[in-house]
Amino acid sequence: MKNISIKELNYLNDFMSWELLAAKKCYQYGCQENNSPHQQLFFEAARVHQQNYTNLLNHIDRVYKNQGGQLQ
Repeated sequence: MKNISIKELNYLNDFMSWELLAAKKCYQYGCQENNSPHQQLFFEAARVHQQNYTNLLNHIDRVYKNQGGQLQ
């Protein structure tokens, strides 16, 4: 697996922040929605954003461990 530089990690950090914010907003909108199909749509979008966040976190963790805990 290719090593990741600090700059690339900063990009991933930004992506993770956006995904987390999107998940929180979708969940909040879902809680405020009274229409069941719309509410489900918001909750599903929140789940997808949460999964994207988790995937990014797991990827960073794998790369970090493969690099022996060293960043370039």
